[in-house]
Amino acid sequence: MKKIIFTIICLTALLMSCGNQQNNQPEQPEQVNLQEQPADLAEITTPPAELNPDPFYKKYMNVNGIHVVSSWRVPDSCFHAAFITVNALTGMLPPEVLASMTERDTRIGIMARYEGTTDIPEHAYLAADTTLNWDVRARGLGGTLELPLTTCAEENILAYQIDKYHAEDILIHEFAHTIHDVGISPVYPDFNERLQQALDAAIENGKWFNTYAATNIWEYWAEGVQNWFDVNAEVEHEEGDGKHNRVNTREEMRRYDPALYEIIAEFFPATDNRISRHQTVDLYPLEE
Repeated sequence: MKKIIFTIICLTALLMSCGNQQNNQPEQPEQVNLQEQPADLAEITTPPAELNPDPFYKKYMNVNGIHVVSSWRVPDSCFHAAFITVNALTGMLPPEVLASMTERDTRIGIMARYEGTTDIPEHAYLAADTTLNWDVRARGLGGTLELPLTTCAEENILAYQIDKYHAEDILIHEFAHTIHDVGISPVYPDFNERLQQALDAAIENGKWFNTYAATNIWEYWAEGVQNWFDVNAEVEHEEGDGKHNRVNTREEMRRYDPALYEIIAEFFPATDNRISRHQTVDLYPLEE
């Protein structure tokens, strides 16, 4: 009997101890939610016949006039995440820029995790390129006036651990190319010249050395838009690693390249809303 009573007392003490430990646990930081419209507003259907879709495409979503398509392999959760990003970006654009894009039936094609660039019907011709394996090289391409199609990949939109573009939102990057060529340039013919002047001045002042942003005005803009929404990668080396340097947030870009910052500010308001599944990684702050 004494053994039973002793056992009960021990168990009671153990349970009380566990309860106190749980009560004394520090509060977990609140998770940052994706902002803008709730994902359940994304209506996923089959592609409408008037788009004359390739049979490859089985899923469809319309976001402010932008057509989003994929094969059956892409999960609905990917469409929900893409909706939040595309809805936010298009909702911020000046109406005339968005109109230029919707008038041209701008669309976004999502690749499933185990699909490649050349599985996208409009990009199938790239399989004939003997100089480059596009299925290895790219998990997303920007749209042009000739082909207003942005592509991106499931694993990046949903920020899988296996995504090779750590800390980067490639949908934002590639859609920024489409906004540039299909939306802005037809409306503002001097836009490219302004970008070139800003890039030339930045390079002359030693900015963006050994980075992807210095490649041309298109990458200068797209990398800048990634920085604007705090979804770019960074490296510790201030001199760059061929792709990035320490600048990967809107605030760092404001201090580092005010001209690019001001150009982007004409099209997107400064916001702290999270429009991406990717969290900001800023391990190497830009030194003054």
